[in-house]
Amino acid sequence: MEPSPARIALKWGLLTALVKILMTSIRYAMGEFFSLKFPFLTLVIVTVGLVLALRELRAQNGGFMSFGEGISLALLMFAIVGLLNTTYTMVYNTLVNPNAFSQEFAQMREFFESYNLPDEQMEQMNEQFDAVADAQKQKGVSGSTFIGGILGWIFIGFLLSLPVSGIMSRKKTDPFA
Repeated sequence: MEPSPARIALKWGLLTALVKILMTSIRYAMGEFFSLKFPFLTLVIVTVGLVLALRELRAQNGGFMSFGEGISLALLMFAIVGLLNTTYTMVYNTLVNPNAFSQEFAQMREFFESYNLPDEQMEQMNEQFDAVADAQKQKGVSGSTFIGGILGWIFIGFLLSLPVSGIMSRKKTDPFA
């Protein structure tokens, strides 16, 4: 019995999420709460996971895969990645390191200060950072934040799957073959 597209999405969603969580854990252990190199690395990780998932789906279908099949597999895969990654981030920020937001905002301040922003803009940004950090400490994890994290991953997956599915799709040319 061949694996279904849902099983392929589950398999590659779990593997991609585990690699992403491992990378995030290493990043946090290094004290890199705000860094421009890690979003690029995340993009590479999820793109490789998506390509491998679509290759498996195409191989399962005898070398053929429609654009729509690629998109639907990617959406399911990224829902799984989003669920696991958002859960990990929420657990880390509430139980393991409740000061993670404050540390990230401190690194953001340093980053923006290096570009010599005017004092007025820095003060306004500091007020916004402090308000968000205080709200996070008071409220903790909210359901809307959790759902928003998952939906954000699904949206990223949709955008990423458009070119990848377009490139990897192959239609049967002879309907009688």
